[in-house]
Amino acid sequence: MKKKRCSIPIWRDSLRKLWIMTRFLFIFVFVASLHVSAALHSQNKMVTLHLKGVSLEEVIQSLKLQTDYGFFYNIDSKDIKKMTNISVDVKNMALEDVLLQILKGTNLTYSIVNDVVILNTRNSIVVNDSVRKNHVLVGRVMDMNKEPLPGVTVRLENTSMGTATNFEGVFSFRLPVEKGKLILSFVGFKTKGVEFKLPSDTLKIVLEEEVENVEEVVVTGYFNKAKESFTGSEVTIETEELKKVGALSITQALSAFDPSIRLAESLTNGSNPNVLPDITIRGENGFDLRANADDATTNPNAPLYILDGVEVSAERVYDMDVNRVESITILKDASATALYGSRASNGVIVITTIRPKSGQIRVSLNANYNISVPDLRDYNLMNAEEKLEYERLAGLYQDTDYLEQCKLDELYNSRLEEVRKGVNTYWLSQPLTTSLNQRYSINFEGGDEYFRYGIDLRYDTDKGVMKQSGRDRLGINLTFNYNIGTNFFIRNDLAVDNVKAKNSPYNEFYLYANQNPYDRIYDENGKFVEKLSSGDWNPLYNAHLAKKNTSTYTSIQDNFNIDWRIIPALRLQGRISYTRQFDKRDLFKSPESLDYSTETDPKKKGTYFRSNSQSDKFDGNLTLQYNKVLGVHSLNVGVGSNLTESTEEGDSYTGVGFVNPNMIFIGAATSFKENSSPDGSYDKSRLVGFFGNVNYGYDNRYFLDLSFRTDGSSKFGRNSRFAPFWSVGVAWNVHKEAFWSGDEKSSLKLRASVGSTGTTNFSSTQALTTYNYDFSKIYNGVFGVSLAGYGNPELKWQNTISYNVGVDMTLLKGLVTFNGDFYIKNTENLLLPLTVAPSTGFSSYVENIGKLRNTGIEGRLRLNLIRDTQRDLRWNVTLSAFHNKSKITKLSNQLEEINKYANSDWYNQGTVVYRQYEAGRSQTALMMVRSGGIDPATGNEVYIKRNGELTFEYDANDKVKCGDMKPTIEGNVNTNLTWKGFTLYMLFKYQFGAKAYNGTLASKVEGANPYKNADKRVLYDRWKEPGDHAKFRRIDDRTSPYQTTRLVFDNDLFSLSSVSLSYELPRDISQKIYADRVRLMLSTTDVFRLSTIKQERGTSYPFARTFNLSLNVTF
Repeated sequence: MKKKRCSIPIWRDSLRKLWIMTRFLFIFVFVASLHVSAALHSQNKMVTLHLKGVSLEEVIQSLKLQTDYGFFYNIDSKDIKKMTNISVDVKNMALEDVLLQILKGTNLTYSIVNDVVILNTRNSIVVNDSVRKNHVLVGRVMDMNKEPLPGVTVRLENTSMGTATNFEGVFSFRLPVEKGKLILSFVGFKTKGVEFKLPSDTLKIVLEEEVENVEEVVVTGYFNKAKESFTGSEVTIETEELKKVGALSITQALSAFDPSIRLAESLTNGSNPNVLPDITIRGENGFDLRANADDATTNPNAPLYILDGVEVSAERVYDMDVNRVESITILKDASATALYGSRASNGVIVITTIRPKSGQIRVSLNANYNISVPDLRDYNLMNAEEKLEYERLAGLYQDTDYLEQCKLDELYNSRLEEVRKGVNTYWLSQPLTTSLNQRYSINFEGGDEYFRYGIDLRYDTDKGVMKQSGRDRLGINLTFNYNIGTNFFIRNDLAVDNVKAKNSPYNEFYLYANQNPYDRIYDENGKFVEKLSSGDWNPLYNAHLAKKNTSTYTSIQDNFNIDWRIIPALRLQGRISYTRQFDKRDLFKSPESLDYSTETDPKKKGTYFRSNSQSDKFDGNLTLQYNKVLGVHSLNVGVGSNLTESTEEGDSYTGVGFVNPNMIFIGAATSFKENSSPDGSYDKSRLVGFFGNVNYGYDNRYFLDLSFRTDGSSKFGRNSRFAPFWSVGVAWNVHKEAFWSGDEKSSLKLRASVGSTGTTNFSSTQALTTYNYDFSKIYNGVFGVSLAGYGNPELKWQNTISYNVGVDMTLLKGLVTFNGDFYIKNTENLLLPLTVAPSTGFSSYVENIGKLRNTGIEGRLRLNLIRDTQRDLRWNVTLSAFHNKSKITKLSNQLEEINKYANSDWYNQGTVVYRQYEAGRSQTALMMVRSGGIDPATGNEVYIKRNGELTFEYDANDKVKCGDMKPTIEGNVNTNLTWKGFTLYMLFKYQFGAKAYNGTLASKVEGANPYKNADKRVLYDRWKEPGDHAKFRRIDDRTSPYQTTRLVFDNDLFSLSSVSLSYELPRDISQKIYADRVRLMLSTTDVFRLSTIKQERGTSYPFARTFNLSLNVTF
């Protein structure tokens, strides 16, 4: 009953938040609608103009902005074109009087019919009465399959008059002429002209699909570039491809499309929904010296994320709704990323969200239900009988003292009796659950050619597979697009997200893997057994106490955008973004916890840790782009500037002493933690950049791309505030040459680029000298201070010089598509801590000492094996491969100190391999002492020295390189089969050539503690008596093994990562349930996994397999 009472407020809180957000939504839409309605339907035709020396077309644009009238005229008329020097200065004058004033003394006249101003020459035919009548032309636009096309632009030829089709593909056009020609255009379809004569029946128009590649434009975040002229290396992912993977987050899906994106598998955190995945693109460009390698938020090699033109955090992308994504562009080389300068050396991921379409209101509902099942296939623990036998062989029940031996015999017999009674506790299942998760999102969109709106609501839960863990997301997005005339556009995006992470009170998963299966969970009274035979407290005891372990953040982001097409060739864009985020962390430990079993003072029992932080980020940019084609010459010039300021302020404190264990409230604490006080932090950083790009093309064959950027940052020394970054790229469309003999769908493009980029993933205080207050020392009423860190005013920017050559080809009428790249990345001025003498008062300071080189090759081959349009059957297979090799070319002495620690016994007898850094080697090289195997006579390990001698004495100086933790080659194989409305998608992943140290063998076999449970191999494969040829040391050796090549294995992998089967209902069936589109999808992840290394995975939080059912309905 208590559990149910605890759950009610959570649901009420979520529903209350949703209700508040919904009320806010409708108020916002209502006010906006009133504003738009007033603007569009105003009957005031008084205008004010202050223009001098402008053309007639510019005057018309100004009049259109102030009235709701359309203008109909021949844009090719010589009388109109020669009017280029008009001056008019009027205030609150009637529209007709203004027209008379402007057209006075010219060969032009006007008439107004149905709110449309018609300009004619004086000798043209006068508009007759029939034309003045309200003529309406109705039409229906469909594709080749007779499916309606909503959002098609319909324009009267040689005019700016236009409309768009509605949800059913129907348009209604009020025209001031009896006959003419309509121009219809729609993305992905050929533009079509249709002649008409009024009166007319409903026109039925069919548009043909465009045969060209739909990936015509590369979205870079600043300037959109034509794919044909793009000289950089990129991969574009469309929304439909993204959904096929069946991944629950964007970051999980990225590696399926680009082999150079490496999604690091965490053997510790497994499928924990509250741990962000670690992502790198084209290897590591810096030294990863993180204390916690699983903390993706501090990854120095993480890519830059751009969401709708604004930089966002990895966490924001991780929590995004996949259904909101329109496309993702991965930018990899310098030519593609140089415009981001100091932030781009690790690659850039540009995400574009779906823009609302015009037409009648359109509703899309997405529902996803998934079952997460714990994946324990890699655990191979002993059962009760095996564990007891292992203890006997390990000598746990042997003693030279007679009395002690009697006690041990009694203990052994009592445990044996339990085993014979059938006690075989499966501890692994105790903290786990099979969870049912739900994800919902609903989108409303609609509008007309002047105003469009989009509303997204989203709620989802990811409970994970450890009990009472999970991640809940609640969000709302409002998008409003205003078109002022035909050349000025305004867009505003407002996003509000609330994410709550709940960590399991059942603690780390390995605590359950350690427990002996002959132990009972409960005693004869039905209470938890407090102390177990392993010497550990029963982890289930604390898990059932009152607890709280949550992290919550609320983010509010508003993006305001303007787009002014000054003239067809000149475009001005501006963007201002403001983000405020609130973070809160709560961790409560009950005073009844067994951790306080030896504490007698009640004022020290129970702790509550609370932290709060607020971050504010301002991001603004302004770009001007000029695009012109003159004969065989094309020129695209863009310049811009951006400014970013980030501020973060937080505080934290710990309260102790809770009398009532059920009062989970910081105010119930009796005092602060002993020898502690409230802590606080404040951080501010600024970045300003000025950039430019020039792309020149000749005859659509040869292209030259130049980019330059200068960045200034507060993170670097006062003598190095600014740094330049640049790139040069060239491309050759070979298929445009006269000698090309391929078919019309075949193409060949060669690319090359070189440039410099940087990274700013560092502390904002690294260039500043910092101090700590010492509250224990007071002199003359003033607290003392001590030096905390020495600043380096000469600190320079980390810089990466990248070289890239690539090829893009399509052959055999589109049957084969290949994209390949070879690259070299040299990183200089690496920021590293430099060791100094202890007498200075601090141990290190940051200096530019370190160089790193990455070389690699990547390729993607797509085969369109079946393209049978008659049977509606299509099948394609994509193979991708990636190879990267890194080499350290220069080191600081601080890294040499790290090597000394890595060679100490404490490190060398551990289960985790610590990186060792040496010039000329990879930073992921495995350094081990060679092993000669297990001596059959003694059961001890034999070591091989550098000179080849055999010895029983371990010496870390004998370490040699025995492989690399990164694979030689890795990639994906995916296949997509479509027939009728069915689509089958499968994604395979592979890696070969990597080496790994088997930590399970080191901790659960050889280094196994016989008092805790372990891997079965500890019983069956260890040396037991002289003459045994065993893989592992003698069974009674309880010491941890030294790290040698004996426990290094090939880490080759082949897996079926995901499978999805979707079906889209025929349109006639969908319409029977009043829907436009209905799509169902079944998917699953981690179907099978074949690995050459057998070790435990998910030691703190287990991995999981998911089974998904998705439903998409559009009304």
